[in-house]
Amino acid sequence: MTPNLFARISELYARPGVAERCLLLQDEFGLDVSLALSAALDGWAGRAWAAADLARLRADGWDERARIARALRRARELAKPLAATDAGMADLRRKILQAELQAERLAVDWLAGRLGPPADHDPGSAATAAANLRLIAGEALPQTLLDPILAALRG
Repeated sequence: MTPNLFARISELYARPGVAERCLLLQDEFGLDVSLALSAALDGWAGRAWAAADLARLRADGWDERARIARALRRARELAKPLAATDAGMADLRRKILQAELQAERLAVDWLAGRLGPPADHDPGSAATAAANLRLIAGEALPQTLLDPILAALRG
């Protein structure tokens, strides 16, 4: 049985260098990491995304779901300095993290439901994965910043 999309994203994110690169892209360039990794994995499985697909996902509610996770992430970041010296705030920060992860999982599960199973006609398609990732990242983002994610797909 193929693991669900959230599990596949988590596995890719855990590969060497990917989390660090994703956090950089998220913090410095506003990249939607869940959407980007979903697109890359889908491309690796052989399904090409088009601008119309992305527009449909956004019109159907992706952006709202992603904003919830971002708001929770921001709340967790705001609590970090206080959590260093306040046990109650540290506990709250842990709970916010749990809620953030749940929001991300719900968003990715929703996305997987919209995408359906990948075509899987061309497994290992680095070109399709790169094109999908570029669609999410935008043309202004240098390809060299995306390359570690693509390399992790191969390994």
